[in-house]
Amino acid sequence: MANLGVSFMSFKVAIATLSLIGLAATSATAQAVSDTDIESFLGLTSGTIDGLGNGDATEGSAIKQTFSGTTGQTLTFDWNFLTNESTPSSFNDFAFISLFPDGNSTLADTNSRFPLLGNNVSFNSETGFNAFSFILPADGDYTLGLGVVDVGDTVVDSALLVDNLNLGTNGSFETGEFSGWETVGNATIADSSFGIDPTDGNSQALLATAAVPEPTTILGSALLLGAGAFLKRRARRSQKAATQEA
Repeated sequence: MANLGVSFMSFKVAIATLSLIGLAATSATAQAVSDTDIESFLGLTSGTIDGLGNGDATEGSAIKQTFSGTTGQTLTFDWNFLTNESTPSSFNDFAFISLFPDGNSTLADTNSRFPLLGNNVSFNSETGFNAFSFILPADGDYTLGLGVVDVGDTVVDSALLVDNLNLGTNGSFETGEFSGWETVGNATIADSSFGIDPTDGNSQALLATAAVPEPTTILGSALLLGAGAFLKRRARRSQKAATQEA
């Protein structure tokens, strides 16, 4: 029990310090929402996100847009999954696509290939940009949804960069805002100052499972966030062990 108390106290100190460092950077930024809120936003039935098979999603962010397509048109866009989780991890954060009425699919998770160390100081690993491609099977309206979620916790964060969508409106986000799109959770427009260059033009969409600090606060926040995540998980294991011994 003594070790458990030390772990919880250390965790509280780390989180308190982190809050002080990151407050100015994150207070005005939208926060992630629950997976059920994302499902409602995207028009998905309850349990759809967990049903992708990557674990128990807890929170995240998403964007969507409805566009008209014709049979044989190819929908394409570029995406890059970033994470601070271990790769792989049992906390299997992931990015996904929903395309109504055709279905839903995982874009990447912590089991994906991560050839790049994070090219910015916000995230440790990234898949690098990949191209998604899908041939539309019929004429009609389609609703494209893109999202990223935490799995198993809300401590260690992940993100999804999106750019160069060829159908619909404002697919490269060059307006500097989400005109033509709807958003939920923490969705922002990022340029190359984020540390990763857009694939088309000067802007890209950044979806994150928590507020991404400004560059001036990232270094201190990242160190404390990593310590906080470790101590929180250690405390949970200690609590479980103590319960079993009792």
